[in-house]
Amino acid sequence: MRLIDNLIALPKFLSPERLQCFRTEVSNCRSSADRVHIPGHKRGETISYKRLRLHTKEIVAFYQSSELRGLISEIAGLEVKPTPLRDQSSCSVLIYDRPGDHIGWHYDYNFYNGRHFTVLLSLVNEHLFDQCLSSAKLLVKKPARHEEIPTPANTLVMFEGVRVCHQVTPLGECERRIILSMTFCADPTTTPLRDLERRIKDTAYFGLRALTT
Repeated sequence: MRLIDNLIALPKFLSPERLQCFRTEVSNCRSSADRVHIPGHKRGETISYKRLRLHTKEIVAFYQSSELRGLISEIAGLEVKPTPLRDQSSCSVLIYDRPGDHIGWHYDYNFYNGRHFTVLLSLVNEHLFDQCLSSAKLLVKKPARHEEIPTPANTLVMFEGVRVCHQVTPLGECERRIILSMTFCADPTTTPLRDLERRIKDTAYFGLRALTT
């Protein structure tokens, strides 16, 4: 398996039992989520890596596992590692559950010295009453067109964020979309300036407290 146009999608990634375990862990720590609204760009909730480490044993073990690291390294074509504990976006949960929740066009900028990859695992993507997917779409910007990347629950999507401009369109009424977001890097060292830039970026997900992480 290799990235095609810097992206790959793998459906039915987890066993049903493991997927349900992750959903339960997220539900149990939902009260620790930070809701952020940046007009014109982003609205939604995020559970940080720090809080996941306190409340989600199985999710954190999955992110840190040699099994997952080996797969991501194989796909990337180079050895990668999880990004540091202090990076609150290393492993986080993105929650969109109110009408209009979304994130606009953006790149996942790299604040580290090695190549940096974003890995998204869809935990929930549903209309609450119609037994269908939510209307929110993961779109990738291509020359002259926008490509939709299907993300039904249990789909893993990996891409090199600095090379892939993407967005999630606004959620509709009575819908939910919950994503486990993970990052891996070939060389997770950085500089003080780039680390400050990372913390400033993270205010879009965790509010001003991200500046102290």
